Parts: sequence; C-alpha cells; structure tokens
Amino acid sequence: MADPDSTPDTGAASPVRYGTDAFDRALQALHSGEDEPSTARILFHGGTRETRQQALAALTRHTTANLHQFRVPSLLNEQRMQTQNALRKAFDHAAEESALLYFDAADALFTHSHVDTPDDDAERAVPSTVEYFFDRVLAYGNAVVIALQTQRYAGWAEEHVHLVVRFE
Repeated sequence: MADPDSTPDTGAASPVRYGTDAFDRALQALHSGEDEPSTARILFHGGTRETRQQALAALTRHTTANLHQFRVPSLLNEQRMQTQNALRKAFDHAAEESALLYFDAADALFTHSHVDTPDDDAERAVPSTVEYFFDRVLAYGNAVVIALQTQRYAGWAEEHVHLVVRFE
C-alpha cells in the first residue's frame, strides 16, 4: 500500500503534509544539490502563521542563505504601479543577497484591487498583479516560499511551484 504522505514523482508540484516523514524527505530532496543555489519554489497553505513559521525554520536550517520575509498585504498599495514597485524592490533587494524569500498572507494578491483601474477593468487588475508576482517568482534565482492562508487560490498557485506543503 502506498504511503499517503509520499510525494509522487510526477514532475509537478506534489503536496505533502507538514510534520510528516514526506515533508522531511521533500526538504532533503530540495537540499540535495547544495553545490548550486536552490531555486525551489514552495507553496505553504493552511494552518496558522506559527506553524508556517515552524516549517520555514525547518527549511532554513539546511541553508546558509539570508531570509527576507514579507507579509504581502504590506506590499500592496492603492495604485498598481506602486504595488509592482514594492514587489520589484522586495525581489531585487533579496537577489542582491541571494536570500530565500518568504511571502506570508499571499492570498491578498488575489483579492486586492487598485483605485487606478476603471470599474469595468477591475477584474483584470487583480490577475495583472498576480501575474506580475508569479513572473517575478519564476525569474528569481533563489528559493521562494509563498504562504496562502486558505485553499481558495492554492490550485492556481500550485502551477508555479515545485513543492506544496499543506497544514492541517
């Protein structure tokens, strides 16, 4: 019988539960190529902020990289250009130090709207910011951890990551 916590070898983002042997194995697999900087993209979703911080601590135990943490709502502004500038600065500053990036409460990216967008275009403004964010995630040369508080947007975000960690 297959281990329900195991990570299938599909090449796509594979979910594991935090605190399981599968989580530990997934961390070891991510750190197996220690000669090159890790470009892993990891999605945390569910659980409390404290448990996500514990998982982040487990992840950073295996690396010497600096850690840059951001709560996504603090990066969002009324104007779309201001939001994109704040995100750009977060990525660029972290890149200068080859830091691991951690974005908590990333759900806000999917629900935020900008005042500089006409009402009939408001629906397009949110995906524009989300797309900008994930373009930066994919282009970033080091590890990125994205934390979603709910399951609602996890399916969309899973397409852009290597590992999905679920919290009960």
